[in-house]
Amino acid sequence: MISQSITIQKQMGITEAEFMRLLPRALETSVYDVKGAVITVMSDGVKCLSITLGPESVRQIALMRMPTMPVTLTFSGYTQAEAEDALSRFDRAYQRGGG
Repeated sequence: MISQSITIQKQMGITEAEFMRLLPRALETSVYDVKGAVITVMSDGVKCLSITLGPESVRQIALMRMPTMPVTLTFSGYTQAEAEDALSRFDRAYQRGGG
Protein backbone atom coordinates (compact mmCIF):
# COMPACT_ATOMS: atom_id res chain seq x y z
CA MET A 1 0.00 0.00 0.00
CA ILE A 2 1.31 3.46 -0.91
CA SER A 3 1.29 5.98 1.91
CA GLN A 4 0.82 9.72 1.45
CA SER A 5 4.41 10.58 2.34
CA ILE A 6 7.15 9.38 4.63
CA THR A 7 9.54 11.94 6.12
CA ILE A 8 12.90 11.09 7.67
CA GLN A 9 15.11 13.66 9.38
CA LYS A 10 18.82 13.08 9.83
CA GLN A 11 21.74 14.97 11.29
CA MET A 12 24.65 14.03 9.03
CA GLY A 13 28.36 14.53 9.67
CA ILE A 14 29.13 15.88 6.21
CA THR A 15 29.67 19.09 4.28
CA GLU A 16 27.28 20.11 1.51
CA ALA A 17 30.01 19.70 -1.11
CA GLU A 18 30.75 16.15 0.03
CA PHE A 19 27.03 15.35 0.20
CA MET A 20 26.56 16.47 -3.41
CA ARG A 21 29.62 14.53 -4.57
CA LEU A 22 28.21 11.26 -3.15
CA LEU A 23 24.59 11.92 -4.15
CA PRO A 24 24.57 10.07 -7.51
CA ARG A 25 25.78 6.91 -5.76
CA ALA A 26 23.18 7.29 -3.00
CA LEU A 27 20.35 7.72 -5.52
CA GLU A 28 21.78 5.28 -8.07
CA THR A 29 21.09 7.93 -10.70
CA SER A 30 22.57 11.21 -11.81
CA VAL A 31 19.17 12.51 -12.94
CA TYR A 32 17.81 14.87 -10.31
CA ASP A 33 16.81 18.51 -9.99
CA VAL A 34 18.54 20.93 -7.62
CA LYS A 35 16.86 24.19 -6.66
CA GLY A 36 18.61 25.93 -3.81
CA ALA A 37 18.73 23.55 -0.85
CA VAL A 38 16.13 21.15 -2.27
CA ILE A 39 16.97 18.13 -4.42
CA THR A 40 14.10 16.38 -6.19
CA VAL A 41 14.19 12.93 -7.77
CA MET A 42 11.25 11.63 -9.80
CA SER A 43 10.95 7.96 -10.74
CA ASP A 44 8.33 5.78 -12.39
CA GLY A 45 6.23 8.91 -12.97
CA VAL A 46 4.69 8.45 -9.52
CA LYS A 47 7.47 8.41 -6.95
CA CYS A 48 9.09 11.60 -5.72
CA LEU A 49 11.99 11.86 -3.31
CA SER A 50 12.62 15.35 -1.97
CA ILE A 51 15.86 15.99 -0.06
CA THR A 52 16.16 19.25 1.84
CA LEU A 53 19.58 20.30 3.09
CA GLY A 54 19.78 22.46 6.18
CA PRO A 55 22.56 24.89 7.05
CA GLU A 56 26.04 23.46 7.42
CA SER A 57 27.66 23.88 10.82
CA VAL A 58 30.55 22.51 12.86
CA ARG A 59 30.28 20.35 15.96
CA GLN A 60 33.29 20.60 18.25
CA ILE A 61 34.16 18.07 20.94
CA ALA A 62 37.36 19.04 22.75
CA LEU A 63 39.86 19.61 19.90
CA MET A 64 37.93 17.58 17.34
CA ARG A 65 35.80 19.51 14.84
CA MET A 66 33.27 17.76 12.60
CA PRO A 67 30.99 19.17 9.91
CA THR A 68 27.30 18.60 10.48
CA MET A 69 24.22 19.27 8.39
CA PRO A 70 20.52 18.49 8.89
CA VAL A 71 18.99 16.54 6.00
CA THR A 72 15.28 15.82 5.50
CA LEU A 73 14.14 13.11 3.09
CA THR A 74 10.48 13.02 2.04
CA PHE A 75 9.26 10.00 0.08
CA SER A 76 5.98 10.53 -1.80
CA GLY A 77 4.29 7.75 -3.78
CA TYR A 78 6.51 5.09 -2.19
CA THR A 79 5.29 2.02 -0.36
CA GLN A 80 6.77 1.56 3.11
CA ALA A 81 9.05 -1.21 1.76
CA GLU A 82 10.21 0.92 -1.19
CA ALA A 83 11.00 3.85 1.11
CA GLU A 84 12.92 1.57 3.48
CA ASP A 85 14.94 0.13 0.57
CA ALA A 86 15.74 3.61 -0.76
CA LEU A 87 16.71 4.83 2.73
CA SER A 88 18.94 1.80 3.26
CA ARG A 89 20.71 2.49 -0.06
CA PHE A 90 21.05 6.18 0.89
CA ASP A 91 22.54 5.30 4.29
CA ARG A 92 25.04 2.82 2.76
CA ALA A 93 26.25 5.43 0.26
CA TYR A 94 27.05 7.89 3.06
CA GLN A 95 28.34 5.34 5.56
CA ARG A 96 31.91 5.84 6.65
CA GLY A 97 34.28 3.19 7.92
CA GLY A 98 36.27 3.73 11.04
CA GLY A 99 38.69 1.91 13.11
